[in-house]
Amino acid sequence: MNNTDFDVQNFPRITQSETSIGRFGDFILYGFNDSNDANLNRFSGFAFSNNLGLTWTDGGSLPVNPNGLNGGDPVIAVDRNGVFYYGQIGIEVVNGNRQGVISVSTGTFTPQGTITLNPPQVVGRGQNIENDISQDKEWITVGPDAARPGQEALYITWTDFSVNPQTIRFSKYATGVNLTPLITDQVIVPGGGVQGSFPVVDAAGNIYVFYLENNGFNVLGQPNRTIRMVRSTNGGVTFPTNVAVSAPFAAAATDTVACARPSIGLDNTRRIRMNEFPHAAIGPDGTLYVVWSQGSVVNGTTIIDVMLAYSNNQGNTWTTVNMTSDRNTFAFFPSVAVNQNGAHVQYNRFNDQGGTLQGIGNGSFAIFVRSFSIAGGIRNERMVSTEFSPIPVTNPNPGNDVARCYMGDYNQIITGPGNCLLHSWGDNRNEITVNNITRINPDVFFSRTISCINEL
Repeated sequence: MNNTDFDVQNFPRITQSETSIGRFGDFILYGFNDSNDANLNRFSGFAFSNNLGLTWTDGGSLPVNPNGLNGGDPVIAVDRNGVFYYGQIGIEVVNGNRQGVISVSTGTFTPQGTITLNPPQVVGRGQNIENDISQDKEWITVGPDAARPGQEALYITWTDFSVNPQTIRFSKYATGVNLTPLITDQVIVPGGGVQGSFPVVDAAGNIYVFYLENNGFNVLGQPNRTIRMVRSTNGGVTFPTNVAVSAPFAAAATDTVACARPSIGLDNTRRIRMNEFPHAAIGPDGTLYVVWSQGSVVNGTTIIDVMLAYSNNQGNTWTTVNMTSDRNTFAFFPSVAVNQNGAHVQYNRFNDQGGTLQGIGNGSFAIFVRSFSIAGGIRNERMVSTEFSPIPVTNPNPGNDVARCYMGDYNQIITGPGNCLLHSWGDNRNEITVNNITRINPDVFFSRTISCINEL
C-alpha cells in the first residue's frame, strides 16, 4: 500500500505497520503508521483505493496542525454518508497548552476518486495536561445514536495515561466533516491495569466497549489478564454494565527481559512486543464477537493461541472458542469481521513447516484467516499473505524511527460487499539497500478474499 520509493528517499525512516481500513462502496481508506515523515512530526500515513482495492495511491502523511504531532495508531471508520474518519494519537495545542490528545481527521472521496484528509480535530483529552503522548490505545467507530434516533455518531475510546493508575475514557461526536461534541472525555472504566479499548455499536445504538484488564503486566505464566466489556444503553451517558468476557489467562509472551516488557522472538535483537488487546465486531443478527491472543503454560511450554468469544444476549454471557488449538506455533495480532456467513478471524502465525515445529516455528510468520459459525463451528485455516515474513531486528531498531521491540500492535480485517473480506496487515518480506546499507523493509499490504458460504 505504501510507495517504497518514499522509503528510499527517507532512509533510514522506512517503517510502515499497524494497519486499519474502512470502506464505502468501492472506496477504501487505509491507515498505517509511517515513519517516512517522522522528522516532520508526522507518523500517520494513509493510502486509498477507488476500485475496491485493485489499485492504490499512497497519500503520504496526514496534515499536522501548528505545533502539533501526529503520533500514529490509526483507526479508520466511515459513516453512512461516506465521510471517513481517521483516528490517531498525538499532541495538539489546546487552550494554549500543548498536550497529549486523541484526534480525528475527516475526509470524503471526490467524484474523481481521490481523497484529501483534513487537519486533525481533537476528540479526546486526559485528566492532566502533559506535553507528551499520554493519551493512547484509541479506537473509533461509527453507529446509530440511541440518544438521537435516526442519527449516527462517532464513538471514541482510549486510555488516559496522564493518571496513575490509568483509566479508559469515552467521547461521542456528531458525524460530519466538522465534528460536533456530544459527550467528551468521560471516564467509563476507572483506574487500574486497563487499556486496549475497542468500541462497537449495535443497530439500536447500544454501545459495547471491550478492553484488557491486566493485573500483572510483566508477570508471565500466570492467569492475570481478563477481557472485559462495559455497556451503555442510553447513548453513552452511563456505562453501568461491566462483564467479564473471558476467564483469566496468561500473557501471550515468553520473555520480559530483552524488551523490559512482554515479548516473543528469535533472539534478543529480533523481538515482537506483545499485548492481548481485543478486537470486536457485531453480526447481522446482533451477535457480538470478540477476539484476542492468549497465553497458557502446559508442562512448562508456553502456548499462544487466538481466542474468539461470542454472545447472543447483548454481552450478558459468553461462549469461548479456541481458534488455533490445532496449530502448534504462536498466533497473534487477531482481528475479526462478521457477515452473513459467520465470523472471520485474521491473525499472524509462525511457520510450523507442516506441523513439525512449535512456538516461533522457523522464525517466519504469515497472515491467516479462519472462519467460525455457531452452527458449523471452526473451518479450515487459509493463508492470506502470499509468503512468510521474517522478524526484523527491532531491539534496538536500527533506524531509530520506532520504539524498541516494535513490529506494530495490530492489523485489521473488515467485510466488503457480498461475501468479500478485506484484509490489511504489515510484514517484512521486502529488503531495501541505500548507500550500501541493506535492511529489512517493513511495509503494509492488502488482500481481498471471499468467505464461501459452502464452507460453513
